[in-house]
Amino acid sequence: FSSFYIVYLGMFKFFATLILMIPLKLYFRGKAKGLENIPKKGSCLILSNHVSHLDPPFIGVIAYFRKKTKFMARDTLFENFFLRFFLNHVGAIPLNRGTGYRGGFEKALEALKKYDMALVAFPEGTRSEDGKLKPGKPGIGLFVLQANVPIVPCHITGAYEAFPKNSKFPKPGHITFTFGKPFTIPPVVGREPEKEDYIRVAGEVMEKIAELGGVEAPTSEEASTK
Repeated sequence: FSSFYIVYLGMFKFFATLILMIPLKLYFRGKAKGLENIPKKGSCLILSNHVSHLDPPFIGVIAYFRKKTKFMARDTLFENFFLRFFLNHVGAIPLNRGTGYRGGFEKALEALKKYDMALVAFPEGTRSEDGKLKPGKPGIGLFVLQANVPIVPCHITGAYEAFPKNSKFPKPGHITFTFGKPFTIPPVVGREPEKEDYIRVAGEVMEKIAELGGVEAPTSEEASTK
């Protein structure tokens, strides 16, 4: 990219952050806890529960002045022209579920190595329909092992009540983003990782997220069948 385009993207994200901060603070009474747990230096993953369309943009807003962020998004979201324009300008990385996420994972891993940044992802793979934690997908376990960077767990409360799945318009509420202390998961040594390893790692991540929210961690039984 040219220097001008990089500056343009930076300015777009800055003003988009300021604009989104208005409804986050005034309409949703948004607040963050543990923001200091996001490392200032070195790439990391921010892995969060997913209950609403509000989650990705508002995590980006909350973390913006702490660290540069990108996030992974379902590729079908890029089919809409206006949404694609916004997602491309804020650094979203498309994931194709039909190809096992490989293409998106490669781009995300490259970004983690190239930039000092936080990559936001949602281990459950989609929004929860009832607001409760779901098992993490094996794919996130695969990605965590390949990325080999610190993980910052995040638990979101209030977003489901404000804008749940299948709702047409968000309601005012109180949304809290709680960030936990970074942790690492050691790589598999002496052999190639298997699906059971990915399921185990996904389960460990969801346990950390559940602990932050003071809720019960989901079992990995469902994830093991997918």
